[in-house]
Amino acid sequence: MAFVYEPLHLLLLLAFSKCCLSSISTNSTTTRFLASSPADSTVKHPRLVSKLIHHRSVLHPHYNPNETAKDRMELDIKHSFARLAYLQSRIEGSLVSDDYRVNLSSSLIGRDILANLSIGQPPIPQLVVMDTGSDIFWVMCNPCSNCVHHLSPLFDPSKSSTYSPLCKIPCVFKGCKCNHLGQLPFSITYANNYSSSGTFGLDMLVFDTSDEGKAQVFDIKFGCGNTIGYNEDPGYNGILGLNNAHDSLASQIGKKFSYCIGSLTDKYYNYNQLILGEGADLEGSATHFQVLHGMYYITMKGISIGEKRLDIDPATFEIKENGTGGVILDSGSTFTYLVDDVYKLLCKEVKNLFGWLYRVATFENFPWLLCYFGSVSRDLVGFPVVTFHFADGADLALDTGSLFVQQTDDTFCMAVAPMSEGGIGSKTSVIGLLAQQSYNVGFDLVHQFVYFQRIDCELLSG
Repeated sequence: MAFVYEPLHLLLLLAFSKCCLSSISTNSTTTRFLASSPADSTVKHPRLVSKLIHHRSVLHPHYNPNETAKDRMELDIKHSFARLAYLQSRIEGSLVSDDYRVNLSSSLIGRDILANLSIGQPPIPQLVVMDTGSDIFWVMCNPCSNCVHHLSPLFDPSKSSTYSPLCKIPCVFKGCKCNHLGQLPFSITYANNYSSSGTFGLDMLVFDTSDEGKAQVFDIKFGCGNTIGYNEDPGYNGILGLNNAHDSLASQIGKKFSYCIGSLTDKYYNYNQLILGEGADLEGSATHFQVLHGMYYITMKGISIGEKRLDIDPATFEIKENGTGGVILDSGSTFTYLVDDVYKLLCKEVKNLFGWLYRVATFENFPWLLCYFGSVSRDLVGFPVVTFHFADGADLALDTGSLFVQQTDDTFCMAVAPMSEGGIGSKTSVIGLLAQQSYNVGFDLVHQFVYFQRIDCELLSG
């Protein structure tokens, strides 16, 4: 079967027509809900569903049909390095975050997984970056500076009948964070000079539901970005924060969420999804998490290859007194990064298993990457599963499609890298999205548990 690749602007329209514009339909059942206030944890929401679009998908606004496997891997590594710099800056405490000022350091341009939802009345579809390490939810808004190259629809609060500024009247009492215009400002700056600033407001979000209906959730706090410090279309409209901060979307809607990543390599795969609220899938083995520096840390106990447990000192993964160390479960990094000693042990065992069966290949731009000549799907049948073991008996099993990525038609590389190659000295390990493939990952923010359920995401889409 031959596929015809459309120009970029047609792909963008296709993405919205298939995944987002359905939010405006009046033919499906619509359910109305209010966002929960901090003091009200009894508000129940349905299964609020958002399709997830990865940068390799044909539905991604920046999908490039001419991008080679080598190009994709190189960009994934560079993006993951930028993400590591962001995580490190948060660990070091060099970032400031509160209700009205957020300063971040990251690279969110073009290599992220996007969620789709609609905002306002009438609903305007938005593609936003799903980020488990972000504190707030914000979108680009009209009027907007530096948005002339942005192809997707921007939200205009003046045209939404349900929009309300967060500060309805100017306040002058001590501690008031509203300015003299009765606005609550926000400002975000990223390391790659991409930035957004504007004001906070309240409006309605529209989601799909599992029964093919629509659900309206009112009074969601979000940032309306009017000044965008980037001259190109980034391929998305904003950031969907999913950490446990007061203003993250996860905290505002039910304090539960789950995402299912079935495949990040199949450009036609359409079952990656995010679920918010009470309908989130919290199944499978669970392990306790703690939130440090605005990120989800889980306790890793060890790593196995097949039946063999690697000889790793359990203290290697512990969080140190100065706040470094530990293991972060992250949605912003494609690759997984392990502290150097653990990475070397894993590489050694992989090399022993391959023996002389495959010839070592070199990725010239990243010579430290472990690569071989061959095909993942053809040559690695029967390769033992690599399992990450966590506290409370939870496991994350990486099959060959999660542990390795095809670099070219005849070479493949391990999708795990040493932390030192990220240019930082952190003792913190990061579990990226490739390692989370074939899993539904659920977060219970109230009881602080994360669930790993190995499942075909298509089974959860009904």
